[in-house]
Amino acid sequence: MGEAVIHCHGVQLAPAVPEETDENHKIFIEKVEAEYFVCIDHDMTKKHYISFIAAASSDRMQMVKLYPEGNAEARFKINGVKRIFFYCNKDGLFSINVVKGLDDREKSYDDVEERRELEKVAGILFR
Repeated sequence: MGEAVIHCHGVQLAPAVPEETDENHKIFIEKVEAEYFVCIDHDMTKKHYISFIAAASSDRMQMVKLYPEGNAEARFKINGVKRIFFYCNKDGLFSINVVKGLDDREKSYDDVEERRELEKVAGILFR
């Protein structure tokens, strides 16, 4: 099978390859019961905003449309979610592995050995 080719109004679109999150597009993922609460530290002005946040599992996609002057946050059912994607109207598509972005505020779960081990295992499991 070949690659899909997408056209919009007669123009062939280039494939969107997501970038890893950066300093200007910080994402925070918190597990709250059976959901992920996703918050992106980003301006939400009429000229520069996050257009959507999506959670991808192996067999489905959950998506929340966002609007300028709103909050860059969403909730998703955990159900096998492996990656979070979001789109900045100026800088393009970004993604992050859920385990890498997970923030457990109760345990101050930042750069500790346990987190590095989880990220290593997630890298093996979710290639």
